[in-house]
Amino acid sequence: MVEQIVMQKETSYLPPEIITNILVRLTVRYLIQFQCVCKDWKNLLKTPSFIEKHLDHSTQQNPLLAFNCSIYESDDNACHLSLNNRDETEVLEFQNPPIVHLLKASLMLVHSSNGLLCLDLQTIKFHSSWLWNPSYSFWLWNPAIREVQQVPQSLDKYKIDTISVGFGFSPIVNDYKIVKLFLLGALVAEVEVYALRRGCWRKVKFGNLEGIRLVSESGFAWNGSIFWIGLEKESHLGLIVSFDIALEVFTLLPFLTESHALKLYDIMFTTYDNKLALLSPTRNHESSFIDLWVMEECTNESKERWVWTKIYRSRPCPRWRLYPMIIWRNEIVCTVIAKHQRGIEDEMEDDEAKVLFCNLTTNEFNVFAFPAKCKFTGQVLNYVESLVPVRSIQIEEP
Repeated sequence: MVEQIVMQKETSYLPPEIITNILVRLTVRYLIQFQCVCKDWKNLLKTPSFIEKHLDHSTQQNPLLAFNCSIYESDDNACHLSLNNRDETEVLEFQNPPIVHLLKASLMLVHSSNGLLCLDLQTIKFHSSWLWNPSYSFWLWNPAIREVQQVPQSLDKYKIDTISVGFGFSPIVNDYKIVKLFLLGALVAEVEVYALRRGCWRKVKFGNLEGIRLVSESGFAWNGSIFWIGLEKESHLGLIVSFDIALEVFTLLPFLTESHALKLYDIMFTTYDNKLALLSPTRNHESSFIDLWVMEECTNESKERWVWTKIYRSRPCPRWRLYPMIIWRNEIVCTVIAKHQRGIEDEMEDDEAKVLFCNLTTNEFNVFAFPAKCKFTGQVLNYVESLVPVRSIQIEEP
């Protein structure tokens, strides 16, 4: 039906509401092509209201997995993203910006929000003084519409050990923000926030994070906040560091009661049943398990407003270690390093990181097969196609 409309270029006989309801169900690839049909369609597809409707539909119907990967026999300066929905795989290239004397680049996926990816790109330059000089830059990328924008540099040059970055969206302020925590010995030393609508960085207060060590390499965004796993320096108790994207304030939330027996670096944030959740691996000498915890609002007279409840444990996996990453649809996505295993592990021919799916209903594991010449580099995110622009946030006039 849509193809007939495109060929005839006659849209007046259909009410605008019906045309909109048809178009929001199409993939971004077709929508980009359909901008050439007529001026009305081109204007429609760029309105914030249509972009939001299309995003809502894509979120419900077409959730994808985004794998950070590399391609064998390809340009070393090219970073790749594998988008998969189990039926079809598309590999997209993020070409590094031209940098003089670029010898090596590594790409980290910070997070995905409404179709936008925040990328942490580390490049190594070679100078005449024969010194290696690593440089970090952040990029916002919408792979679906092939739009990318570099984020301005930080306000100051801090003497730090490392950084931890979060990226997310707040519907309250209709804005996307990058939160950069500068760490000294895993302790927070400075915090800067970049707002896409402002187009610049600014420092924010973090007084209640004093004495808190960050465990998470990057933040996890959900429901207008960004979350990290932290550790109290004195008591060594685990806790959750939460950053409100709209208010730009930090709060501390309770952690798992049995966190003392867990390896905090292996615990990953995810969402389940529209709730913040944690995936925790548990191992013994022979087997590996994955526990799923969800954070729920406390209904009793406890002093804590939020509590963690374990709702699932996977079947035991002998002789190899599982590293849970996220929940996608109804499956836990895990990475595993397999060495000389038997059974399902026979499908893994080398020591490279592989991906397994653990079905939450059947409790069965399945190996994920990557496309030929595609090498998984260890990062996976939930992703949804969208028309959301990265160069500016549009506000529709009433």
